[in-house]
Amino acid sequence: MKVTQFQLDALREIGNVGSGHAATALSTLLQRRIDMSVPEVWAVEFEQVSAIVGQLDTPQAVIYVKVEGEASGKAVFFFPVESAEIVVQALFGTSEPMDLYSDEMAQSALKEVGNILVSSFIMALTQFSGIPLQPSVPALAVDMIGASLDAIFLEEGVLDDTVLFIDTQLTGIPKIEGQFIFLPDDGSLNKLLEAMGV
Repeated sequence: MKVTQFQLDALREIGNVGSGHAATALSTLLQRRIDMSVPEVWAVEFEQVSAIVGQLDTPQAVIYVKVEGEASGKAVFFFPVESAEIVVQALFGTSEPMDLYSDEMAQSALKEVGNILVSSFIMALTQFSGIPLQPSVPALAVDMIGASLDAIFLEEGVLDDTVLFIDTQLTGIPKIEGQFIFLPDDGSLNKLLEAMGV
């Protein structure tokens, strides 16, 4: 579906509210002030996802959540590995490197952070649309981004031809960047926009 500039502006506002929720929750978790901004929001055709994500053989920490409800879909938050390592170090209050590929405590901490980030954006979608959405338990993969996305795309269900991208930047710890992607099931994005009146 074609998303208008007016609709994109509304989605950007959802991104801003979601980032506010996430910053508050992360500030509590990390016991320090965290700010989170949303510099960019796009709605792109499904075929363009790989081009926007970038090099598919680059390792990323990918947190994946199924979104259930009347506007179901798949929600993904991914960090460059370097950003994920900084977040985990901040959680544990250490400057020592932690192996995200094998350290179960580091992976568990990253899942919790990812759960906060993804759930915050899903909560904002519910808040603006009035459509109740429920996130599943998060799954984590630290792998090449292409392999992670392929596994998500191949899961059951028919996806919409439009994907929502929200860029994020966290401050309060060394600058962290990540991306949130909402892959709506067929017809879900239209339901959300109609419910929002845009």
